[in-house]
Amino acid sequence: MSEPLAAWAPVLPVFLRRSAIVGALSIAIVALVGWVIGSTTGFWQILYVGPVLLLAYNIGFDDPARWRTARQNRWQLRTDALIEHGPNGEASMPLTEIVDARPRLGWSVVVRLKDGQRLRLSYVRDPKEIAAQILSARARLAA
Repeated sequence: MSEPLAAWAPVLPVFLRRSAIVGALSIAIVALVGWVIGSTTGFWQILYVGPVLLLAYNIGFDDPARWRTARQNRWQLRTDALIEHGPNGEASMPLTEIVDARPRLGWSVVVRLKDGQRLRLSYVRDPKEIAAQILSARARLAA
């Protein structure tokens, strides 16, 4: 029987940070498109209405739904496997099948498997440390 080494779950502050960054970038892009439309057509209201509608959609619908789904995920690193517990059930990835684990965008870890599949550990604290722990466990198993 394998022994547990570490466990992770999504955390709300990381999710909120990601939402703020993605929201700010989205609003900037929509405002830029609104400015282009306003300067070419004279319809300047789109410059103000577009970002407000985007913000209302993200805050009211998209982000809450995304968090309700994401908060159900759990990941457990064991001496022989990385196990994901999520809303769709449980999946076990043997450490021998893991090719790489890398932090992405400051709020997730992407684990690549030999068969080309990827597993994303989203909205976790310290993705660099988590990736290092996964790779270290894989290296110990291979030694």
